[in-house]
Amino acid sequence: MSRTRPPNPRGVTLLELLFVLVILAVLAGLLAGAIGGILGAVNTARCRSQLRQIGAAYTRYISDSQGAWPPILTTDPKDVPWNLYERIEADTGLRAAPPRPAANYGRPGPHWSIVLYPYLGDLALCTCPADPRAGLRGEAVLAAGGEHGIALLDAPPESYALNVILFRTQDDLRRQAGCTWGTHGDADYSGLGNWTTLAEQRRRFPGLARRIHFFCGASGQTIGSQYNMPLRTSGLSGTERWAWHPRRASRPFADEPGCGSNYLFGDGAVEYRDTLPDPWEWGYELDRRPGGP
Repeated sequence: MSRTRPPNPRGVTLLELLFVLVILAVLAGLLAGAIGGILGAVNTARCRSQLRQIGAAYTRYISDSQGAWPPILTTDPKDVPWNLYERIEADTGLRAAPPRPAANYGRPGPHWSIVLYPYLGDLALCTCPADPRAGLRGEAVLAAGGEHGIALLDAPPESYALNVILFRTQDDLRRQAGCTWGTHGDADYSGLGNWTTLAEQRRRFPGLARRIHFFCGASGQTIGSQYNMPLRTSGLSGTERWAWHPRRASRPFADEPGCGSNYLFGDGAVEYRDTLPDPWEWGYELDRRPGGP
């Protein structure tokens, strides 16, 4: 009686294995792209929400201060909001950095993220979820040389910046940024250590509601310390200016398609741009040019 020989299973060939691996790699790439796109959209939405909260806090602060905005830097100890630093330390554990001598450009602050703390209630709102330094703290956040300009020890990164062109800033910064005004000893906007007011802004800037007040993409310093460089193509040094929604730019001050920022305007609107807003929106130009946007 003859026996039926069981079939001999054929082994998987190297070519078939490679084919399967290629298919898996393609599927993984598609899945990673989809997940990255979802996370990018979520981060962008969270960023927009945080910018709106910062704008609302700014509006409340301006109302309570009778329209006065604090200076970006101060060399006078009486101008430093020590009570706020004490409150922040009690709430978050972050201690104020030691004061610097006046010869070293003064002390950062009272910075917007410091004075808005009572209205924000959470310093985490100052870090964009898409910030490449999110999750880092202190020296791991700082750009080269930035350890001399910190306001809070061991603080997380500050992703948002105030458009200093609308506020007090030095003539040389406006000149480097390409402003068409105030670059020859302007009496109203004469330094980082002076106050400006909402009334001055309205007088100086026609259409203030459509000027940029805050924006996302200023990385390189910790909360309370950012010098708020206003435009990534200005070439101003000291602070990296990135755009990272939905992906990070390849280098500071790069203008690249598909790599934009969120901008908060004076009317409270938050808009995403993957190209730079025009000089009028920044406040580099005071009036719209004939035939301009």
